[in-house]
Amino acid sequence: MKITSKNIAKKMSKDLGIYKFEVGILKDEPKKLANHKASANYAGMKVSGWKGRSSKLSVAEVAKYTDNRFKWLKKPFTEKGNKEVIEVVKELSKQAFGKGSKDKKRLENAVQAVIRNPILRGDYGQNKTSTAKAKGFNKLGIETAQMFKSIKAKIV
Repeated sequence: MKITSKNIAKKMSKDLGIYKFEVGILKDEPKKLANHKASANYAGMKVSGWKGRSSKLSVAEVAKYTDNRFKWLKKPFTEKGNKEVIEVVKELSKQAFGKGSKDKKRLENAVQAVIRNPILRGDYGQNKTSTAKAKGFNKLGIETAQMFKSIKAKIV
C-alpha cells in the first residue's frame, strides 16, 4: 500500500492491489452556514440545518481544519485492525483470484467507508460540552454533514 497526496487535507491517493484510488473531498464547494435552530437527518443521525447563505470557507478548508485536529483522512488507513480496510483488502483478494465482483463502484464505496465509518462511530472523540449544547447533538466532525457527504472515493 502506498499513500500519496499533494494536499492531504483535501484528498489522498492510494494504491491498493491493481487499483489506484482517490479519496477525500474530491469536489470542493462553499460551506453553508449552520442553522442550529433547524435540524435534519442524514445517514441515521441528527445534523444541523443550513442557512440560505454560504460561509467564507469551502468544504475543503473545513476538511483541512478538521484533519489538522484528528487526522480523519490518513488515520483510518494506518490503524491496526480497522475493519473497513480489512474488508477492502478481502474484496481485492477475491477479485484477484476471480471470485469477487468486478463492480468498481462496490470498491469505491468500500474505500469511502474506510474514511466515513470512524467519523460515524465517534472514533475521534466527542465535542466539548458547549459545542454539543449549541449543536443539539454530539458528533465530532459533523455539524451540517456537508463535509461528511463530500467525502467520496473513486478509482483513477
